[in-house]
Amino acid sequence: MELKELTDRTKELFGIKDIGELGKELIKCEVDKLSAFYDLIDGDLSKDYLQMIYQYYMADRKEKKQDYTPACLGKFLSKLLGEADTYIDMCAGSGALTIQLWNEYPDKEFELEEIDENVIPYLLFNLCLRNVNAIVKQKDIIADETTVIYNIRKGEKFASVSLQSAL
Repeated sequence: MELKELTDRTKELFGIKDIGELGKELIKCEVDKLSAFYDLIDGDLSKDYLQMIYQYYMADRKEKKQDYTPACLGKFLSKLLGEADTYIDMCAGSGALTIQLWNEYPDKEFELEEIDENVIPYLLFNLCLRNVNAIVKQKDIIADETTVIYNIRKGEKFASVSLQSAL
């Protein structure tokens, strides 16, 4: 599916007119929206469809120099890392590397850190969509300062997200 169609159908699914409103809807991780988005992407969880939307419309390339991990690099890194009990990604973005690791090791746990509060809803939604156990920290890794911690726990089909703490 090309970006314009994906974006238009995603806006329709979430009942928004402006793509800038998507994060506010994604962070809710509502089961009906997870299920509808799953159907929209024909159940293909191997790709980060939300990354395409975020990178094109929302990334702050000027100030924050944001760019996202290409799928091919994520696949390469997942092969390099090999199998572990828990995977840590200190610049998680929308979850591109995590998705590639999950494709290889779907039953593993993840600890993810991301400084940008605008991309965290995309990351949380991606994790819930894939039914992953994870901890997500909104964190400045250079200053070692954590602002918010989310717990993502597996469910029957989709994971749920809860706020562990806001520091």
